[in-house]
Amino acid sequence: MNFSTPTFLFLFLPLFLTIFLLSERRVRVYLLVAASLIFLAWGQPVALAWLGAAFAATYGFGLLAERGRGRLPWLWAGIVANLALLAFFKWTPLYGLAWFPLDWSESARGLAVPLGLSYFAFQAISYLVDTWRGTIPVERNPARLALYLLFFPKLVSGPLVRFKPFSEQLNDLNPNAEQIADGIRRLLTGFVKRALIAGQLAIFVDAAFNQQTANLEPRFAWLALLAYSLQIYFDFSGYTDMALGLAAMTGIKLPENFNAPYIAESISDFWRRWHISLSTWFREYVFFPLERRRLPFLGQQINILIVFALTGLWHGFKPTFLAWGLLHGLAIALEMSGFGRWLKTTWRPVRHFYTLTVVLAGWVFFRAGSFPFALEFFRRLAGDTTGLVMRSFSETTPLPFIEPSFVIVLVIGLLFCLPLGPWWRGLRARLEEKRPALFFIFQPLEDVLLVALFVLGLAALLAGGFAPNIYANF
Repeated sequence: MNFSTPTFLFLFLPLFLTIFLLSERRVRVYLLVAASLIFLAWGQPVALAWLGAAFAATYGFGLLAERGRGRLPWLWAGIVANLALLAFFKWTPLYGLAWFPLDWSESARGLAVPLGLSYFAFQAISYLVDTWRGTIPVERNPARLALYLLFFPKLVSGPLVRFKPFSEQLNDLNPNAEQIADGIRRLLTGFVKRALIAGQLAIFVDAAFNQQTANLEPRFAWLALLAYSLQIYFDFSGYTDMALGLAAMTGIKLPENFNAPYIAESISDFWRRWHISLSTWFREYVFFPLERRRLPFLGQQINILIVFALTGLWHGFKPTFLAWGLLHGLAIALEMSGFGRWLKTTWRPVRHFYTLTVVLAGWVFFRAGSFPFALEFFRRLAGDTTGLVMRSFSETTPLPFIEPSFVIVLVIGLLFCLPLGPWWRGLRARLEEKRPALFFIFQPLEDVLLVALFVLGLAALLAGGFAPNIYANF
């Protein structure tokens, strides 16, 4: 189920919130588990069986990994079980199973990744490792562990969260009116970002990148790359906003996942701002353990490359994702050397230019359907028009025309990549501190504008179809 569908917004969510808020506190954990299972079954019924089996394995191995001596094999058994399931569903839809009979292998190519599997697996691993380390006690209540792994606001696209801070909030699920109101505002903000910016940019991006070859004039290639950079940011951060808003309505605070990544001044800085919970997970559970066994020569740089190779493969077992991850890894490995010290002292626009160059180059690999397409796309960006073929409008629509609406959305997207929200909230707080009555002007105006944009976004989605959640594929 997609957060942006009318079924979710006008049926599932109101019904769930009404039951949840009218229920006794002691049963709210179980209501959230039930709602998460319904959400999962509604979106992809087969995922219930796969994630149910993974949950049972995680619960059992967690109990075994806590008990006295000989815990390490049980920890590894739990990790391998989750990684094997993740690898199976990342590999087989693309490549099938070479050691299976041909008809079985072809059937395997049609397998869909269970909804939320990547986030489920990584959170299960963090729970098992933290239990084994002794930093958290094992969870013996299966409902609380199931809620941690399957909590529907964060199931599909995160953010990733560790068990301890999440579990502590389950002891008092009692959101007040302010939390619910802020949650609704955050939900609507995310919807607007996805529907009015990401969804509209997707029309142009898909027309450019879904071709068999990069048959694009250089100017269209640059526009498509810029549009995709904005689309993936507003789609993913918008979905995260909706997740955080939904969680707030239940009394649970999830961690922020984005912090104006396109103003970063290095690739290291970019990953402190982009998909923060994923980079934090890899740092805690992969990089730090590797660092404790660092090789004497270029050990840190090698560990960084390993982490980012895995980051790329987490998105899918494709050469393009691996290239994307290694490109970012190489940049960060370089920044850990003398280049990084020089970069910190250079002119700020140079730092921004370098960062955006690497990020944009990475997005080419990330979005391209194949490695040859990506390489050809780079040629188009460089101005090479060799082999361009004029195709009919029916094959390239909406290209080659640039509609005014696309330009407007592109400009708005560029503008709101800047940290305007924190700037406005800070300015508003200072003004309201001097004149408290301004709250009764600013807040109603913001709410009316937000509702109006929500209605406009809903109309856009109904008219043009529902834009997919990009990160739901990972």
